[in-house]
Amino acid sequence: MEDLKQVIKTIIEEVKTLEEKIDETTKKAQEITQIVGPSATESLREVIKFTEESSNKIISEIDKVEENCKIIDKEVSELLALNPINSIKEKLSIIKEKNTENMNILIKVYELFSFQDLSSQQIKEVINILEETKKHLLGIAMASIEASGELSNEQKKVISGKVYEFLTGDRIFQEDVDKLLEELGL
Repeated sequence: MEDLKQVIKTIIEEVKTLEEKIDETTKKAQEITQIVGPSATESLREVIKFTEESSNKIISEIDKVEENCKIIDKEVSELLALNPINSIKEKLSIIKEKNTENMNILIKVYELFSFQDLSSQQIKEVINILEETKKHLLGIAMASIEASGELSNEQKKVISGKVYEFLTGDRIFQEDVDKLLEELGL
């Protein structure tokens, strides 16, 4: 039983170390976006939310620039159709050419924003892995409780109820896990 407790304790320490490393990684993003979260998973969720909101705002502004480019293109085409004198025609042609370049740049910028979706998916996967790891650790702790002869049946029922709540909930907060493990003496 003591060996099992030691193994559980070691696994828990490793998960905490992993979570601390993720916290360190997201610290700069937290400072920039002024995110304050209770755990690594919550911080990562806030980072995803912030980047999605920022990306949407940027894309909205790019859409406005694109619309302006279309208007410029139309107006310059109409002016060129009037067959102006050569010096004006040359200037209008340069404007039309540069406007076309700007439209192509905007298309490239749209393509580059696909990173945001990919990075959000990767961060969500890290969150899911952390949550699943916590659930597995709680499952191990639950098995340890059930096999333990050191706790009364009443204590086992109380702790089993808490573990069940954690395992059936959408999120597991690190503070709650720490409290439960403290109650278990781990």
